[in-house]
Amino acid sequence: MTVDEQTREDVDRRLARLTAEFGEFPVVEETVENDPDFFESGVEMVREGWIGDAGAFVTDGDDRALLIRHEGEPDRWGTPGGGHEPGETMAETARREVREETGIEVDLAGVFRARRKTAVHENDPDRRFQMLTVWFDADAQATEIDIGDDEIVEARWFAEPPDRVHDFLEEQVADWDDSRADCP
Repeated sequence: MTVDEQTREDVDRRLARLTAEFGEFPVVEETVENDPDFFESGVEMVREGWIGDAGAFVTDGDDRALLIRHEGEPDRWGTPGGGHEPGETMAETARREVREETGIEVDLAGVFRARRKTAVHENDPDRRFQMLTVWFDADAQATEIDIGDDEIVEARWFAEPPDRVHDFLEEQVADWDDSRADCP
């Protein structure tokens, strides 16, 4: 079985499992071209059991949203999340990453978006593999933030949407803001 076939089956299986557990959600398809060295490092990670990453849009009992700024893009707010570790479900990855980055334990409530990304070798387009990113909705079990990751510049609870969020998060933040406006 090729790496492409293996990862395609793994992503399909994970998406089916997530749909069975959380219901339907949008899946965005994306294709990226990788230089040979970067592509090969991705193939090696896949062979070790990696499949992608996961994160969560976390809200608390006061309907505030927990967002982070990452050192790689400090001018935009995003969700806590990060790389899948071999043997984890995507839900386990999201819960672990939120806890590691912010100190917050969460209960996952649903999936608001997933992305199936196809990585293609730039010199050999027949070589490819699949990756999966899953973004969950989550409820915080507590609200005291404890940043535990050096790459996190800031983590904070928001009662109102921040000015700049990552593109993938814009619709989710708008929906959150609208739902709060609808509440008496």
